[in-house]
Amino acid sequence: MYRQAALFQRSLFFRLAFVLAFLLIPVVLIGMTFFYGGEQSLRKEILGSMEARVEAQLHAMEREVERIQVLQYEFMNNGFLNTVAVAPDYLDLYARSDAILQVQNALFALKNSSGLIKDTYAHIPAIGKTVSAMNGVDELDREQFLATQAEVKARPGSPIQYWQQRPVIVLVHDVPGLYEGEHALFSIVVELSVTEMIKSLSALDVNDYSGTVLMNPTGELTARSNETPNTALEHFMTGYRGTVAEAKAEAAVNRVDSIGEGKERSMLVARFSKALQLSMIHYVPEHQVLNQLYQYRNLFWIFAAVFLVFIAILSLLLFKMIHRPLLRLLRAFRKMEKGELEVQITSNSPNEFGYLFQGFNKMSRHMRELIEQVYTQKILVQRAELKQLQSQINPHFLYNSYFTLYNMIAVEDHDSAKQFAAQMGSYLRYITRNSSDEVPLQEEARHAKIYTDIQERRFRLRMKAEFGEVPEAYRACMVPRLILQPLIENAFEHVFDHMEEGGRLRITFEEEEEDRLLIRVADNGALLEADKLERLQISLRSDDAAAEMTGLLNINRRLRIKYGGARDGVWVDRSELGGMEVTLSIWREEHGHAARDDRG
Repeated sequence: MYRQAALFQRSLFFRLAFVLAFLLIPVVLIGMTFFYGGEQSLRKEILGSMEARVEAQLHAMEREVERIQVLQYEFMNNGFLNTVAVAPDYLDLYARSDAILQVQNALFALKNSSGLIKDTYAHIPAIGKTVSAMNGVDELDREQFLATQAEVKARPGSPIQYWQQRPVIVLVHDVPGLYEGEHALFSIVVELSVTEMIKSLSALDVNDYSGTVLMNPTGELTARSNETPNTALEHFMTGYRGTVAEAKAEAAVNRVDSIGEGKERSMLVARFSKALQLSMIHYVPEHQVLNQLYQYRNLFWIFAAVFLVFIAILSLLLFKMIHRPLLRLLRAFRKMEKGELEVQITSNSPNEFGYLFQGFNKMSRHMRELIEQVYTQKILVQRAELKQLQSQINPHFLYNSYFTLYNMIAVEDHDSAKQFAAQMGSYLRYITRNSSDEVPLQEEARHAKIYTDIQERRFRLRMKAEFGEVPEAYRACMVPRLILQPLIENAFEHVFDHMEEGGRLRITFEEEEEDRLLIRVADNGALLEADKLERLQISLRSDDAAAEMTGLLNINRRLRIKYGGARDGVWVDRSELGGMEVTLSIWREEHGHAARDDRG
């Protein structure tokens, strides 16, 4: 994952291809925003229209049922109906037959007053007859008569009752005690036509796939304008009946929803009429009303796919024409970074990249020449600085050392004098030897230990020195000569020369991760000021070749030359002992090479 991210950051081709592909994102987002915004707006308008039409249809049906009820009440006052209902003794057969005929004519007029009425009945127990507008006079239909009375009592708030799954509007003229067992003079029954209801529902349908359902909560009536099976609709109707039965308010069961999945998904509006105790459900398949919008969406995705193919073709052309030559140039530069200065790019292209390749080849040749010159010059300067440092032997150190040797001989401490003379010989031999610019770290540490022992004899009443051991893994590491003694010499010159007692010097070797060794030279001098320490830190961090050369800066520069300018050679800080602590960073040989390879 990290390598892929790094490749993307470095590669111009991938970034360009990403930008081109990224341009497709706002186009897709804008298209999707317009599409879904238009879809939601259109859906809202369609649902609003469906709601208005359903409510208008329900209100029309309510008014029509109310008008039929008014006509029933008016018919209840019909003189002929009341005459035959009480069957007076003075009424002869002819008068009775004429009255029944007049009642039938009135029922027929009531039937023709509304397209929703299928038939009208008058059940008259006094004469034992049922008069129908369509079927004439028959014997009293006692089953219908009693059942419709029971329905009226069972549904006192509903204008529509149901007999044998048929919707009826019943008006009972009840006089308790007049007729034993029946308690009614007569009942007027208006049977509603389910077929006409379905025709009125069909007026709401916008196409052959939409439909409308009229139903009551208890399931006696289910009128459909579209008989096409719809599983999602059936599932909704089952749940909706239960909701209507439990709801206390009309608004609680009004629904605007979507049902079904895929091509069967439909927009649906459900309204409940408390006056009629009926629910009207109107649904329209989404793919029918939104089909054109979906076609535009498909065209948009085709356009996006074509644009993506265009980006892919353009990216392929850019890869062949630009990225591949750039990649050759980049690989050549990487080889140069690794030190392969002989790299050349062969190309016969007459275009701009051919000119760049020729320029790179010329630059490579000039760079090799310049590097050889600069490297040779730097080696000469380094050797000259080392020789100058070796020649700067402090005469006071020699005077004091010889005086210490004289005192040992004078007190006849011959063993110490012999050891001290051997140490002085080793010290002078190491200082004056110029055969090599680098020595093993163990040899450099041994020389620094000899110098510390010599100085500790002189300052034995003022200070104590602690000298650590070089780790086994680093003893053979080659380091520049004289990188430890000058640091220890500074401590004696600037710290212990000014102390009477209690001086401490600590030289430690700490092995770190990444094959690095930290050599720390710390003292407990109290004269180190904060501003002086800060100036010294700034001098070590800067790489100004023109700066005044001191022993510390000389060591820092030689270590940076060996291990690469990107790595610190020397840094200073306040030590745990209270004085200054100088830290040298020594790398293993393979890290040293890697550091030099990274320079440039």
